[in-house]
Amino acid sequence: MRAVVPLLALLQPCVCRYAAVQQHESSRSATAVHTEWAVAFATEADDRRFWTSEWSAIEAELLELQAAAGSVDRKPKNAAFMQFTNSSQADAAPKRHSPLAGIKLNLNPKSAADLVPALAMLKGLYEDGKQRIAQLNAKEQDYKQHHTEKEAEHKARTAHIASQNGTVSEEFMANETRDENRLWSYWERVRERQHRQFHTSLKIQHATLEKVKKMMDMYEKTIAGKEDSKQVTKDLAKVSGVVMPEVVLLQGAWSDAAAFCSEALKELRAAGTELSDTVDA
Repeated sequence: MRAVVPLLALLQPCVCRYAAVQQHESSRSATAVHTEWAVAFATEADDRRFWTSEWSAIEAELLELQAAAGSVDRKPKNAAFMQFTNSSQADAAPKRHSPLAGIKLNLNPKSAADLVPALAMLKGLYEDGKQRIAQLNAKEQDYKQHHTEKEAEHKARTAHIASQNGTVSEEFMANETRDENRLWSYWERVRERQHRQFHTSLKIQHATLEKVKKMMDMYEKTIAGKEDSKQVTKDLAKVSGVVMPEVVLLQGAWSDAAAFCSEALKELRAAGTELSDTVDA
């Protein structure tokens, strides 16, 4: 019995040190997890503000393009997309100048000069779209870089948890592993949504620019008079989808653009709906 007492006395410092280490690690881990979740939620909020701004700008231009063709009211009220976000996020979205602002198209031109305002509007829309595509690509690269950094942090934390084997309890390690996997799963879902938003916006932008470019070419040829009437009629028909007299073809081209805008708006708003929901933690 007397031999047991010295043994317990020898073990006591080890037990105390073990408990102290676990308490320290637990406290440090809790702080790190809290900080990381704060970063994650802030990132999601930033994403929502960015895409609110992007989708609102794209929607506004599509609506203006429809309005230019006379298919909807010139100044639409209660734009549907902004219903997906709260007022503070809407206020935070930067105001963008529309290349269509103040433009009234002449859809029954009597001369080439009557086509100039429409061509100017289309060129403005085309340049604005090219800039947005460049911005979207840059944003996607930022997203990729951020995700790569988070993946490296996840692997480092996972390795650190494994290195604690034998110095902390199995329960503590299990809890640490669970919390880390939950956090990483959240980051992966955030990245998946970022890529979906990027892919949809890029698809709409490229399709819009393709439509606008065809109409620009049509207007430029007509204004310059460099093509014979048969070739112009053929080019106009490619845009409108029908073979009609030249003036009616211009109107048909705008009608076709308005129909495209309607479909693009449906896709845009479907993507925007996703922003109204937070990523599950």
